[in-house]
Amino acid sequence: MDIGEILLSPKGRVGRAPFLAVVATGWAIAFDFVPFNPLLALRYAAAINVALVVISALALWVGIAITVKRFHDVGLSGFNTVGLVWTTLRGDPLATDAPLTMAIATLGIITQLWLCIEPGSRSANRFGNPVSA
Repeated sequence: MDIGEILLSPKGRVGRAPFLAVVATGWAIAFDFVPFNPLLALRYAAAINVALVVISALALWVGIAITVKRFHDVGLSGFNTVGLVWTTLRGDPLATDAPLTMAIATLGIITQLWLCIEPGSRSANRFGNPVSA
């Protein structure tokens, strides 16, 4: 399985190591490990906004595709990703004034962590043959 198929196709299965690599890379980008210059942002605001929309859409698709594959690897339907995306977009883990909102976000985080550590099924399932890692 090549990198394009791993990142862009929701079909098949993916092991813990590639999933963790994609999730860690996504979090690193989200936490701004990329240097940012505010003066350039003001000068190129329109181009940066368009680029952010495109990059965000691509990142969302990659996240959905790899998560669907990971659910497939543990023997669950990829439709569970819909709930995970909803909890991620709806919740706010720092909303101390709204406990339900905080709990919803925490559920999404716990599910992502569970997908990182849960081994895949060792036998073939309806989503394909087992993968290593």
